[in-house]
Amino acid sequence: MAALKPMRTILALLAAAGCLFAALPSSRADSRPVLVVPDRLGLPGEEIYVTASLYQSGLWGLLRRGIQGELLQFLDPQGNPVRDLLTDPSGQARIRYKAGAPGRYTFTVRLAENPRCAADPATGNLFVLAPGTPLFFVSVEAGLMSPRSTPWLPGDPRKEEAEAGAADALTKIAACQMPVYLTLQPRPMSQAIRSWLLDKGFPSGPVYFLDRPLSAGILSEAPPPRIDLLEALWQERSVTARLATRDRRLAETAADKGMRVFLLTQATETSGPSVQEEAEGEEHKKHMIPVHAWAAIPEICGCVTEETGKTSSPRD
Repeated sequence: MAALKPMRTILALLAAAGCLFAALPSSRADSRPVLVVPDRLGLPGEEIYVTASLYQSGLWGLLRRGIQGELLQFLDPQGNPVRDLLTDPSGQARIRYKAGAPGRYTFTVRLAENPRCAADPATGNLFVLAPGTPLFFVSVEAGLMSPRSTPWLPGDPRKEEAEAGAADALTKIAACQMPVYLTLQPRPMSQAIRSWLLDKGFPSGPVYFLDRPLSAGILSEAPPPRIDLLEALWQERSVTARLATRDRRLAETAADKGMRVFLLTQATETSGPSVQEEAEGEEHKKHMIPVHAWAAIPEICGCVTEETGKTSSPRD
């Protein structure tokens, strides 16, 4: 086992080198900065911060280095100017907005014209939920995209295939729960992730970013996923929350926090308790998480009745 450590370290360094190599062509002086407006969840009447970040492109963007001192122009969902703000040292600027009735509200942010840099306008969505709406978290890379032979190497999300049956199942789930998409991509790739979800037929929902070290999944020392964001989203609203993922470490971390977890199979024809779970050692015995195919999950969640195929209220 000790001999595996140097090999894992080498693989991590090679992965890092691959990332740098992929990013370098777009880190030239003439590259355009990237403007990102993350999605948000809220309740009617709640005050929400709508945030925009201006990132360097290429390598610096991957490292989430922001650009300070640039003027950003915020437009409300009707396209009316709200406020102009300078970016802080992290490249961020934000405004407060009072959420209205349940629905989706799209904000646009523009970089004011200047001789130093230029960036395309960006949009972000505020999803205002009816009180009590359950949340259904799902991993984009480890749940919606087909498994890759090298999952720890970053790839272009626009070239990935969708997991069979995932879009249909999640559309049924969206009839009674709000899908919340969790991605491991860097923030400058937010628009690419949204476009991929739309192109593959997935229902509308906010996209949130799960930061992780580059070495995660390669080095045994990589820390387990943090789910502070997930906890805040469901506990502050006192709602039911579920998670679907193929990532066992994420599944176990969420299960420890009391979230209902579906560990996904890679096949579409079978579901039920995993036989593998009993053979994976003592450390996993407390995590007997049922394994399911996508097709079975809507019915388990109570979003589809077996008799009629119609939606119903979710059950725990």
